[in-house]
Amino acid sequence: MHVRSTAATVRPPALAPAAPAEPRRASAPAAPAPRPAQGGGDVFETPVPGKPPPFEGLSDKALIKALHDAAAKHKDLGYNQARKIIFTELDNHEGKVKCVYTGRELRTDKIPNASDMNTEHTWPQSKGATGAAKSDLHHLFPTDSKANSQRSSYPFGEVQKVKWSSPSGAKLGTDAEGRTVFEPPPEHKGNVARALFYFSTVYGKAIPAAEEAVLKKWNVQDQVDAAELTRNGAIEKYQGNRNPFVDDATLAQRIADF
Repeated sequence: MHVRSTAATVRPPALAPAAPAEPRRASAPAAPAPRPAQGGGDVFETPVPGKPPPFEGLSDKALIKALHDAAAKHKDLGYNQARKIIFTELDNHEGKVKCVYTGRELRTDKIPNASDMNTEHTWPQSKGATGAAKSDLHHLFPTDSKANSQRSSYPFGEVQKVKWSSPSGAKLGTDAEGRTVFEPPPEHKGNVARALFYFSTVYGKAIPAAEEAVLKKWNVQDQVDAAELTRNGAIEKYQGNRNPFVDDATLAQRIADF
């Protein structure tokens, strides 16, 4: 860009002197850059203080590989131990466990009868949650058995025509394209999205395009809260790894295709 000089031009003595230049107005100070939100603010924020920095400069396949390498090495707890941790420690608060789909609470100090409260595999067993993935706490949650049956192995999506619903807002039905989908309650949508992003990168499973678009939307709408951060840290103590999509929710936006 060409910058014009503001210096006064020296004129020959025979000419009348140039009128004095009008003083320049001081420019307004630039607005300070917004400070990054810390823990639970806007979804586009810095990772949790003290945790690894974001994977700077990486996106798409390179980022997926880096995330896989960082999170894939963890302890295989075994399914029975994983369920025991969920119902007696991880998701047991003051002696009660809460279903993530209905909000129903169950008082328990052991693994409950599967006909009452079950373990939800956010990534269904029938679609690849086997072996170590079956007991990976990052995608396991306590659920009412009837609600768990309603979800079955249907993909997640936004229900337009409701066939079943829970008091907390979970729905089973068809989406705008006529596909049968399951929609979790508003406060669990982001948790579902980040659990599936994690599962996809760690276990190399593809997320269908239509489902991925909805999950990315939920990742922004239902932001990481204190409870999700606390759970992520607790899981790290049990199995030795964290869900990086919880620590830095912007990671999902840097992957065009899971």
